[in-house]
Amino acid sequence: YEIRLSLVGSEMCIRDRDPKKLPTLSIKRKPESIFGYEYDDFELIDVRTKSEYESGFIESASNIDFFSDTFESDVLSLNKNSKIILYCRTNNRSTKTANLLNKNGFKDIVVFEGGITDWVKNGNDIVYPKLD
Repeated sequence: YEIRLSLVGSEMCIRDRDPKKLPTLSIKRKPESIFGYEYDDFELIDVRTKSEYESGFIESASNIDFFSDTFESDVLSLNKNSKIILYCRTNNRSTKTANLLNKNGFKDIVVFEGGITDWVKNGNDIVYPKLD
């Protein structure tokens, strides 16, 4: 199925072509909220490497490096009752992460379709870590 949502200043599309797959979220412009959740109501997780994350990330995102030795324990320590939105560069690592979370009892998981690559391509801003 496909659901297209329009919010003031944003356009989102939720797709689920296969009922066994997790939903993906395509965002054309930064929305005021996602699925009616304000930005404080979900965990936005960037699963790219630390160096990729430091090259620019979506505001409010936390980084859990997909290739780190502690990745699985770090990602499974997230709150199972939280809405979790995942992204990476294009969709590969975030989809694998979503499947891992789903297999471990997480229910409210969404993957940004196209990752940060599409986010930037659609004109959205990224932020950079503060230098000490």
